Amino acid sequence: MTEIVPSILVKTREELIEKVIAVEPYVDRIHLDIADGIFVPNITISGFEEIEDLDTDLKIGVHLMVSKPENHIVRWLETPADQFIFHIEATEKAQEVIDKVKEADKMVGIAINPQTPISAIESFIDQVDLVHFMTVEPGFYGGEFVESVLNKISDFHFYYPDKPIEVDGGVDPETEPKLIKAGVSLLVAGSYIFKSKDHAKAIEKLKEIAGSEEA
Repeated sequence: MTEIVPSILVKTREELIEKVIAVEPYVDRIHLDIADGIFVPNITISGFEEIEDLDTDLKIGVHLMVSKPENHIVRWLETPADQFIFHIEATEKAQEVIDKVKEADKMVGIAINPQTPISAIESFIDQVDLVHFMTVEPGFYGGEFVESVLNKISDFHFYYPDKPIEVDGGVDPETEPKLIKAGVSLLVAGSYIFKSKDHAKAIEKLKEIAGSEEA
């Protein structure tokens, strides 16, 4: 079953609270983007204290768009988040990151940017809970959807049919059917939801499309 996960990329605690409140009644999980200004040019909240203080029943996944995630993961494992996604392009110590998250009995995902081949993560696929495909260049809301990633997702799904695939970037009613057809089961949506005047209606639209594609 396809799940819609709102993506939250913010610079202040107040923005975080506002966006969580906006989507909380309609989803089970949020995807919190953390950017360090090094791996990607954007800078967000640091996130540690902000989510520790967050009053919500939502599950929290953290997308670490940071350089050397091995230097950050231990602190993150002390937070209420239950899922952590890191980029293969950002570290030479992927195994260390995976091991630490698994030792904490939390979920780990590995992310690849649009130009990164599947071969870059092959040795880790069996160890992670999901593979996270960027369909835009990471770091900002509203990037242009990279159509060529669809073929990469389809190929991955063919070789690893049981591995959950999450996609992040440019998810909207136009791209969603193509992504589901390619094998995606987790759709991370930011701009489409938060730039909509009616967040509930935007989420419901994505859920409706997911339901019709699966029927």
